[in-house]
Amino acid sequence: MITETQDDAPSPNQQESADYVDVLKKLVNRAYKKAKLWTGVVAILEIFLFLSGIIAVFFPTVSLSYPWIALPVALIGVFISSKSSGFKNKAEMLKRKHEYLMGFGTIPNKGELADLQIELSNELPEEEDELLRKGITYWSKKSAGPIRTLENLMESAWFTKHLAGFCAYCLGTVFLVSLALAISLLILCATSLAGTSVGLAASKCIAATIMFLISTRVLVSWLAYLGSRKNAESIDSAAGELLATAKKADAFEVQKLLSEYQIMRASAPLIPTLVWKIRRNALNKAWETLKHPQN
Repeated sequence: MITETQDDAPSPNQQESADYVDVLKKLVNRAYKKAKLWTGVVAILEIFLFLSGIIAVFFPTVSLSYPWIALPVALIGVFISSKSSGFKNKAEMLKRKHEYLMGFGTIPNKGELADLQIELSNELPEEEDELLRKGITYWSKKSAGPIRTLENLMESAWFTKHLAGFCAYCLGTVFLVSLALAISLLILCATSLAGTSVGLAASKCIAATIMFLISTRVLVSWLAYLGSRKNAESIDSAAGELLATAKKADAFEVQKLLSEYQIMRASAPLIPTLVWKIRRNALNKAWETLKHPQN
């Protein structure tokens, strides 16, 4: 769902539909922004806890102070993590409403949107909002219905596949390079520095590096992005096959595939906005030239 063209063909009630699209885009971007912000705060707290633990190990004089620091920080981290999850759930719910509106022409509930407008009242800077809007604009010009929903779904899954793959590549590189360096140093300590004070210090640093990779969820996130990429690729392929073979797509099958994608996305880790900024031009160009539905 990451393109840079105008909004799709109007629904029967053009003005009402356009108004809802505008509201939904604003709310989706605000909710995701808050979710990513709080997720970043949780990551910072996890790194702080890890570094505090390392200091407690290397400097026994501060060991007794560590529990008094770690416990409240951990509790704050749990609270902030729940806030992040709450905003992510709201963002996913709003994005589903946007997908149904853009695909099937389903008008969302006015009262629910009004409540969310109050809750997500902090507006994004105009430039940032405009950039993020391009990430939830579709190429398809079909009228509302199963075919248009399929084209939108194929586009969303294709972009998710590549963005999640890029995240997995970056985290995998960090994890494997760090692990390789740690193991190399461990072998050096075992063969050349065994029993020396330098070797002991190096061994502690190696253990700390490995624990850092695990405790900050680098490995877990890497595997999660790999799973997200694989699932998105499967849905992209299934949507493409259904679109190519069905003269008149069955609404039930389309709804089933869309729901599968939405469930997958809701359980997947967030795609950082920086990744979208880095990859958007290349992906948009590739989509336009290679994957753009023939309208």
